Amino acid sequence: MSLMIRKRDARRNALIAGVLCFALGACATEPLPTVTPTRELSGPTLEASPTVNPLPFPSPAPGENYFDNYFDPTAAGLPSGAQLPPANISTPVPNQIFQEVVLTATDGTPLFGDLYQQGARVPGVLLLARNRFDWGVLPERIYWAGFTVLTMDIRADAGLEDFEVMLQALSSGIADPGRLIVIGGSEGADLALLGCATQLLCDAVALLSPIGGQTLVNVMPNFNPRPLLLAASEEETEAFTTIEALQAAATGDLQFQPFQGAGSGARIVQNRPDMLGLLVGWVQQVMFNL
Repeated sequence: MSLMIRKRDARRNALIAGVLCFALGACATEPLPTVTPTRELSGPTLEASPTVNPLPFPSPAPGENYFDNYFDPTAAGLPSGAQLPPANISTPVPNQIFQEVVLTATDGTPLFGDLYQQGARVPGVLLLARNRFDWGVLPERIYWAGFTVLTMDIRADAGLEDFEVMLQALSSGIADPGRLIVIGGSEGADLALLGCATQLLCDAVALLSPIGGQTLVNVMPNFNPRPLLLAASEEETEAFTTIEALQAAATGDLQFQPFQGAGSGARIVQNRPDMLGLLVGWVQQVMFNL
């Protein structure tokens, strides 16, 4: 009996101690987990963009619509990047058979010349010299023989880019691109052969007093076997040596014409009237055989 009383008292005492321990917070309990802080993105509050009220475009002043109703059928028919025909730079003169024109080189430099254009698309002849007036009446004679003629001044540092602009201008609507001849004097002769060696548009070349020597001989394989006319005065040693070397390198139809005391370059046609007739006849013959 006494043992049962003691067990009961022990359970009662344990219960009382638990209640007191809980009430006083003295019991050993597991600590609660610590809350880990987290990061949050923050930024300005998004707002709607301000409303833009577009204003109507101002009405153009009279005369400002440069491209309205503009259409050039020649330009429209050319491939991308092609050279436009020569642009007129003077008012046509009644009964004048030529028109002063200007081309634009690839570097923007203006290139000046005269255009003798037939009414129909006919074979074309390009004349190259430092001074186009040195040709005298040759452009006119070739024109009256039935051809379109473009005679151009070449600059001192003229390169193949200038030649390509001139040749493409002649073939871009003002002459038959399938029948083109180039005639050059002195530096113009060198440019003519160097350019035609890389341009199949050239059907024949006439060189008056070329001075390029071995440089010209080196490009002859690219020019052959197209027709070639060579002329120079014997006293012009450099030019005469050059045409002799070109004569030996030519494989196509060749006309070789030496002179004595005929001057140099394009001026030969003024100093020797027979050279004037020779060139016109050669152009006609070559064009007839193309």
